[in-house]
Amino acid sequence: MDIRHTIDRLAATEAVRDLIFSYSHLIDRGELAAVAALFAHATYGRCDGDGNPLGGLIERDQAAVLLANETFVKMHGDPPSPRTKHVTTNVRVTVADDNAAASAVSYVTVLQGTADLALQPILVGRYFDRFEAVDGRWRFTQRLCCIDHTGDLSEHALRVLQR
Repeated sequence: MDIRHTIDRLAATEAVRDLIFSYSHLIDRGELAAVAALFAHATYGRCDGDGNPLGGLIERDQAAVLLANETFVKMHGDPPSPRTKHVTTNVRVTVADDNAAASAVSYVTVLQGTADLALQPILVGRYFDRFEAVDGRWRFTQRLCCIDHTGDLSEHALRVLQR
C-alpha cells in the first residue's frame, strides 16, 4: 500500500469514529431530529449478540427513526433531555480496501440520573454499525444495537423494552 492509501484509511477510521461518537452527544442532549438525520440512509434497529438483525427494523426512513425515539425515550427537564450519558468504548473499525465502506463494533454503557433515579448504569450493549462514503462524506448505513443487560429503565423508557 502506498502512503496516500494509508492516510485515506486513517482518515476514514477517524470519520467513522466521529459519527459513532456524534450519536452519543446528540441523544444525550435530546436532539432526536438530529439523531434521526444520522440514520436517514441506514438500517436501524435491534440485533442479537452476533449482530444478526431482529424484527422491526427501520430501513432508510428518517421520519420512522424519529418516531421510534420519540415514542421510546422519556425526556426530563427544560430543555428536555433523557438525562443520560452514552459511553461508547472498545470501538473496532474495519475499513474496506477501497476506503469507501467500513464497519464497526463497539460497546455502549448508558448512565442515567434524574430527580427520581440516582446516577447509575441502566443499559449495556453493543453497536454493530456499517458506513459508506458518498461524495467524500461518511454516513451510517446500519446501526443495530444488541442489548446485553439492563438495569432500571423506569426513567428512560416510555414503553417496555422487549428483550
